[in-house]
Formats: sequence, structure tokens, C-alpha cells
Amino acid sequence: MSAIASARPPALQNTQGSRVVAVVTRLPMVALTAILLMVALRYLITPVQAAAAAGISFASPGGITVARIGFAAFPLAFVALFLGSLFSPRRLLSGLRTELLLLAVVVGVRLLGMVLAHSSETATLLIPEVVLALLCMFAIRLENRRKRDESV
Repeated sequence: MSAIASARPPALQNTQGSRVVAVVTRLPMVALTAILLMVALRYLITPVQAAAAAGISFASPGGITVARIGFAAFPLAFVALFLGSLFSPRRLLSGLRTELLLLAVVVGVRLLGMVLAHSSETATLLIPEVVLALLCMFAIRLENRRKRDESV
């Protein structure tokens, strides 16, 4: 520890460090929550246009309802779960683990889809997905360390 840091009162050191940790541990969840909310709203409000932009077309009104459920309801459910985790210190770690699981499934399904379709059309989306997963793993480590230090 540097001489400058040790010269500060311990309460001030903990407050500043805990604020940084609080922001960093929540950052990946805030980012994914915003992304999921944007996707959900787009498919909830204008499912035909949103799907057409992705190369999907619907043959029936029932198909549009299925799209609203698959592309809007499920992301909205994760938004609700992540918002609850963001504002509950007790549930933050489980929210981060859920986010990491979701990202792992998304990356896995994307890779499988690319292999099965013999297409790399959506490969560029792997970069932000993997970066978010790495940030999430870092946040999990920070939160685990914070909890361990808190219990000592």
C-alpha cells in the first residue's frame, strides 16, 4: 500500500474503494440490461419491422405473437431479474452469475447456428458478447472478494 493511501483515514479508504467496486461490479449487468431492454421494446412495439431488419418474415398474425413472446417477453423477464439484482446487494452475485450463464448460452447458440448455417453473418456480435462475459467474470471475482473481505 502506498504511503499516500495509508495516510488516509481507514473509513475514507473503504468508502472510495467500495464505491469503485460497486460501480465496476454492476457495469456489465447495467450494459446487458440496457441491451435486452432495447431488443425487447423493438420487438414488442414493431415486431414485423424489427424482424424484417434481421431477415425474418412472418406468415401469420400468430407468428407475430410468437415473435413478441420470444424476442420481447424473454428479454423483458431478464431485464426484471437483472434490475432486481442490481438494487439488491444480497442478490448481486446471483444476478452476475445468471448474466454469465445467459451470455455463455448466447455465445454457444450463436456459434452452433453459425456452424449449422455455414454462415458468419453474425460473427461480429461475438465480440461484444465475449467482452461482456469477461467483464462479468471480473465483476464476479470482485464481488466474491468484497464479500470475503466483509466477512473477515
